[in-house]
Amino acid sequence: MIRKVLRGLRHRFNDERRGVKLIFSDLLQNWLAAGVACPKKIRPALYRLAGNKIGKQCHLSPRMFLGPGPGKLIVGGGVFINYNCWFDLGDDIIIGEKCNIAMNVHFINGTHEISGEDRRAGRGITGKIIVGSGSWIGADTIIMPGVTIGKGVIVGTGSLVTSNLGDNAIYLGRPARLYKKL
Repeated sequence: MIRKVLRGLRHRFNDERRGVKLIFSDLLQNWLAAGVACPKKIRPALYRLAGNKIGKQCHLSPRMFLGPGPGKLIVGGGVFINYNCWFDLGDDIIIGEKCNIAMNVHFINGTHEISGEDRRAGRGITGKIIVGSGSWIGADTIIMPGVTIGKGVIVGTGSLVTSNLGDNAIYLGRPARLYKKL
């Protein structure tokens, strides 16, 4: 009986600690670092402090939103991320070196299985998103779970990326389709 009580207390303590960590992470990432008043040289350090991996010489614009999921944002050196980008973080999001991410790009790596008619959104599932080095993601693009975008890829403005994209090419549309090899 005493062991059961101790296990319950330990579980509750761990839940509370996770809750405090989540609140701290949210305040650090989505209030301080994402704020327009945060100096651009301090912003990467704040994201690193929250457990993300941010390379050297990155430009991270204000108003980035990082979700509360268990994933991490991993950004290579020399990356430019414009205003209002949204990172779900249900799983890791990995952005290679020297990439450009335009404004309002959404990296969504959480979704649901299709379930019965009483509730269509079934069990939650996640998938890692990878963007290869040298790629350029156009404004208002949505990138879905489990997608890998190759090296040197251009994704046109307003595209919906639902499947893997090969290296050195331009992709456009909803869903994104090959437009031209580079």
